[in-house]
Amino acid sequence: MFSSGQDKKGQTGVDMPSIIAKGLVISGDLECDGELQVNGIVAGNIRAQKLTLGDTAHVTGDIEVDTLIIHGKVDGNIVAHDVAITASGRVKGDVTNSSLSIEPGAIIDGHCRHSDNPRGGADTVALFDKAENGRSD
Repeated sequence: MFSSGQDKKGQTGVDMPSIIAKGLVISGDLECDGELQVNGIVAGNIRAQKLTLGDTAHVTGDIEVDTLIIHGKVDGNIVAHDVAITASGRVKGDVTNSSLSIEPGAIIDGHCRHSDNPRGGADTVALFDKAENGRSD
């Protein structure tokens, strides 16, 4: 009845988000390979691909994600590629991002810093250029 042999994907083939419901309190760090939606309280750091914080969400800890949508509260630093803070969003901490959207009414108590590579993936650097060495191999 409950195990149909199908994977965790819905009928549309899209992964369903993991959800922390309103009223649920989590103490500890969370890591998610896919999408996470928080409507409750998390006291700990969060790492995920995509994170949506609902109106009733409150995260006390650092967040590192690719995509972040904030309707609730964050007390901690944020490192993300794309950040959207809605009118009801509240952030106490620094925000490092490559794309930032802030609606009127949102509150940020911290510094916002742009980075082309906010999550710290390795940038390749050429240490030696053969043309500059004067050598022709």
